[in-house]
This record gives sequence, C-alpha cells and structure tokens, in this order.
Amino acid sequence: MNFKFSEEQKLLREAVREFAEKEIKPYGREYDEKGEYPWDILRKAAKLGFIAADVPEKYGGADLDYLSCVIIAEEFCRADSSIGSALVAASLGCPMVKYFGSEEQKEKYLPKIASGKAVSAIAITEPDCGSDVAAIKTRAEKTDNGWILNGTKTFITNGSIAEWVVILAKTKPEEGYRGISAFLVETSWRGYEAKRIKKMGLNCHDTAEIFLKNVFVPRENLIGKENNGFYQLMRFFNESRVSVAAVQLGIAIGAYERALEYAKERKAFGKPLIEHQAIQFKLAEMFKDIEAAKLLVYKAAWLIDQGKPDPALSSAAKLFASEMAVKVTYEAVQIFGGYGYSKEYDVERYYRDARVGTIYEGTSEIQRLVIGRMIAKKSIF
Repeated sequence: MNFKFSEEQKLLREAVREFAEKEIKPYGREYDEKGEYPWDILRKAAKLGFIAADVPEKYGGADLDYLSCVIIAEEFCRADSSIGSALVAASLGCPMVKYFGSEEQKEKYLPKIASGKAVSAIAITEPDCGSDVAAIKTRAEKTDNGWILNGTKTFITNGSIAEWVVILAKTKPEEGYRGISAFLVETSWRGYEAKRIKKMGLNCHDTAEIFLKNVFVPRENLIGKENNGFYQLMRFFNESRVSVAAVQLGIAIGAYERALEYAKERKAFGKPLIEHQAIQFKLAEMFKDIEAAKLLVYKAAWLIDQGKPDPALSSAAKLFASEMAVKVTYEAVQIFGGYGYSKEYDVERYYRDARVGTIYEGTSEIQRLVIGRMIAKKSIF
C-alpha cells in the first residue's frame, strides 16, 4: 500500500495553502459578519485553477483528479470554514453537466464556473422532503418545445446568486424515483425566483428557497435521459459526499491547529495549557480522529479516480468526517474557554459552520442507512 501523494499533488497542496493563508484566512470573520459571498476571492482562486478543478481543460477547468480536488477543499477550509466551503460549493452543479450533459451544455455552462465568472447550484431538497428524494413534488410537464417546471426547492446552496441551477423534477410522477429528470435552468429565466435563508453558520454562503412558477425549459436543457435523474443523482452523491467530507476535514484541521497554538500560549495554574493532561487528552483525541478521517476521505477519493466509486465508503467518509468535525470544533471551543465563545476567535465560527455537515448532502442518519443497505447486500471486507 502506498500512502504517499504524487509530486504534483504535493506541489498543489503547497500552492493552495499559500493562496489560502494569504487570500482566505485573514478575511474569515469579515465575510462572516457581512454575510456576503466572497466573489473577489473566488475570482482569484479561479485564476489559479482551484475552482471546478476537475472540469476538463477544453471547458476551462484544470482537469485534476478527484484526490487533488479533495486537497483543495481541505486546504481552503483549513484556512477558513466559511469562505473555504463557499468556494468549494461554487461548482455544485458542474458534475451533473460534466457526466451527463450534452456537448453543447458543457461548452455553454462549464467555462464560466471554472473561470470564476459565475457559480452554479443543484436543487433537490423541498419543503416537504429532503432525504427522501423520490418524494419530490416539483413537476415538469412536457410541451412541444420543452418543459414547464413548477415547484419549490429549499436550502439550495447558491440558489439566489447562481447563474444556472440543475433542477430535479418529476417527469413521470406515477413512477416514483424512476420518473425523475434533471434540467439545466438559467436563473434569469421568467418564473425563477429565489429568497435567501438566514442560517446559524456559513454566513457568507448563499442558501436560498427557490420558487419555480411556470418556468419554460427548452428541450435541449434536459440533462441526460428523461426519467433518469435519480440514477444520475446517485452518481453525483458518490462524489459530492466525499467533497463534503473533505470540507469537514479541513474545518476540523483548522480548528485543531488554532486550539493547539492557543494551548501552547495560554497559561493556567502557572504553566501552559498544553502541559495539563486534561488538555493533552483533548488534543490527542482530536488528532486521532482527524487522522482516521483523512484515511477514509482520501481512500474514497482515490476509488473515484480509479473509476470504482464506492457508495458505502463515500457515505462512511462523509458520516465520519462530519461528525468528527463537530466534535473537534466543540473541543476547540472548550480549550479556548470563554474566548472560544467570543467572535474574536475563529473557533467560534468553525463550531457554527461545522454543524451543518451532519445534515446537508444526506444526514448522518441517511449515511448510516446507505452503508447499512450496502453491507446487507454483500460483504465489503
């Protein structure tokens, strides 16, 4: 077994870390307080090929492997939990277009995302259904030249700032999950409305409720085959859950490093916190869980690069990394004590931002369900 990164990946990590330390880390609290999307930072990252990095070069991307994308996500979020995860989420709609879109769709919609001129989104969740994708109520009625979409989506990342959104809708309602299709919708089209949602954390993210009122979608904007949207989505989740795991891993590392530095500087009872066994044990647990999460996340990404994505392992990586991040950021705040509860220090923001990791892209409960169903079908060891 080889646990080494390639020379290209090592150089990539160094380059991303240098960028993140200079262009992301100093501005975390500012963007959190303003609640504004970090457009300037996005464009700078895009110029270096760090946005939508897995998109092929012919569509403006860097054509990096998925493990390299994980490295970028980890380093972004290590520098800042809010800005970092916002930058990673800029390309949310791209995988569906990259894998299932037509050549015309790829040429038209992918380059703007990779260049940082626009962001994308994917809209699945609805007010009455989140984890149960088959229960979506958004409808797409076929017309002579395309489709008419009606419905409401909620908790959609980039929903009110994206230039285009991948919408999952029922094209054959009586068929359940077999009657779902994916559509590429431009947000400037008549009938598309979005309202931003205020949240506990990730304040510089755009999260919105989307209202689709008789939105006409041309025939050529159907993504892939009609009624094949659910299966496309399962492919999407194999990767997106690993991306979320990388984000959560980066958040945990960032919080841990800040707590470790503070423990070395802050004194209590005449000696640095790091010399107290209670604090050492906390840091040891944090270190142990971060290292375990790395192995899961990196292996899941490596399998994607081998053309053998494993739904159980992708879910395991997302499950473990997100729950680990919540625990690590909690302990980071605890090590800082009262200062950890103050907005003056980054760990307060990291704690808030980490919490949603166990909810979006499938809750922890859904990840356990996915893993359970996979291991029920076969022995995975």
